[in-house]
Amino acid sequence: MYLSYNLWWHPLAKFPGPKVAAIAPFFAMKHWMGGDNLWKIKELHEKYGSVVRIAPNQLSFCSSASWKDIHGHKPGRKAFLKGSWYEAFPEDPYQIVSVSDPGHHAAMRKSLSHGFSSSALTSQEDRVHHFIDLLLHQIENRFIKAPGDMSKWFNYVTFDVIGELAFGESFGCVESGQPHYWIEILFGSIKNTNFVRSFEYAPLLRYILRIALHLKLLPRKVYDLRAKMANYANEKLRRRLDNPPPRIDFLQRMISEREEWTGQAFEELQMQATLLTVAGSETTATALCGISYYLCRDSRVYQKLTNEIRTAFSSMDQITGRATDQLPYLKAVIEEGLRLYPPIAAGLPRISPGEVVDGHFVPKGAIVNVNPWVAGHIETNFHDAFSFTPERWLDPDCKDDKAASQPFLLGSRVCLGRHLAMLELRLILSKILFRFDMKLMDDDLDWVKANKNYVFWEKPALPIQFSRVEGSL
Repeated sequence: MYLSYNLWWHPLAKFPGPKVAAIAPFFAMKHWMGGDNLWKIKELHEKYGSVVRIAPNQLSFCSSASWKDIHGHKPGRKAFLKGSWYEAFPEDPYQIVSVSDPGHHAAMRKSLSHGFSSSALTSQEDRVHHFIDLLLHQIENRFIKAPGDMSKWFNYVTFDVIGELAFGESFGCVESGQPHYWIEILFGSIKNTNFVRSFEYAPLLRYILRIALHLKLLPRKVYDLRAKMANYANEKLRRRLDNPPPRIDFLQRMISEREEWTGQAFEELQMQATLLTVAGSETTATALCGISYYLCRDSRVYQKLTNEIRTAFSSMDQITGRATDQLPYLKAVIEEGLRLYPPIAAGLPRISPGEVVDGHFVPKGAIVNVNPWVAGHIETNFHDAFSFTPERWLDPDCKDDKAASQPFLLGSRVCLGRHLAMLELRLILSKILFRFDMKLMDDDLDWVKANKNYVFWEKPALPIQFSRVEGSL
């Protein structure tokens, strides 16, 4: 009866998609847990069109109009809110990603936005340079004679930057050349969190899992690792509160709103700092990996970009945030890299309030999503969608639907850290390519295909050989 209802009488029964996805949640769960969700959903959109039913109560969209309808704000339209998918561990304190209430979210965003303002970026830039220069030093000493796995090293530098700006001190990864155990635990938890979130497709299983979480029936290791993470974050945050940094950081405005941080308030602050560290570092590192891979695969684009950078600057100290913002081809390369390899590739689903999305009325309570990787690889949005063509972002006559690429989301939930991320991307790419040439160790490496996606990408090694550029010091 349940299967028949889902197939014939469910409010989403009229939407196209495979029958196996419509009748039960296990099709979606299989691909979500298997890490191949992106490729499967793209295949379904190519077969069924711009809207596909991918689970009994979930629709996938891929047009620019759907981005605006789901995540944008229009007078007279009801808002699409977050659902329980964002609460992998429901007993955790709220943080800006998990909170669904618009008013609560707006208050959190206002408190945090000061740390991401233009004046904050100006104050923070010297620390960004500090860690980039440490990375350049390590490349010089380690990776001229032997290749370096830049999947690791890009994570090291971005975690150090964000660690200092969120907790007041870095993790020391670039200097030591080793991952911090806290970061290793975080990455190790990605698959576990993804497993928990996959149960959102099955309400009954989700209910059972939440009881198990509440009663602590999962393997003890899960809770021990979470406790270890929380204890370390608490120690760092206490030091940050006791010794405020001299520059504007992410938590400064929020911290100033209270005289004393204890109990639940402290737990919420710690969750905000942890979330900002993960979201603000892993995403930028992922973008750097993708852009570097595509650059090394395309000699034409590589030569054009290095020529722009090496013509614009005659010394390293000229490479600043403001100066790199004047390099149009660099910015186009970044835009194209984010289209082809968006850091949050699977998207961030919302609950329909009973509204129209891309011309289709979606009943109240249905889950809707735009998958950024899919939207960026559909030929109806981008001509020759798999090609690395930065020129599409510079050509005013280009017919591509560029609004279909939204790596930072849009509307009231647009990424708070997007300007810092773009600053890091411009500076790291410019400084590396001013001083070094890069080359993939394996010219036939299909690096993206070797990835799996579990909300974040599970990135394989990215071995790159560096060589010095004459006269670049």
